[in-house]
Amino acid sequence: MDIRKFTYPARGSELWKQLYKERTAVERVNAYLKQYFQLKNVRHRTGIKGKLHFNLVTFIYNACKLAVDRINAQLKAINQVA
Repeated sequence: MDIRKFTYPARGSELWKQLYKERTAVERVNAYLKQYFQLKNVRHRTGIKGKLHFNLVTFIYNACKLAVDRINAQLKAINQVA
């Protein structure tokens, strides 16, 4: 039996569609980080420095996204009141 033909979850099922959406979202974030945070050009000789660089980049990205989400929520609340 070829496991590549019969995967779990079944291709085209609702669970497969949800997992595929999550995967594409992660790939978009990875592409963004590679382009704008220079993750393509990491030049560290040890894995420790490379991992630290990656962790700092993801921390900064998540902090920026959190700040933007909070600002947008505040603006939305102000616009609903007005």
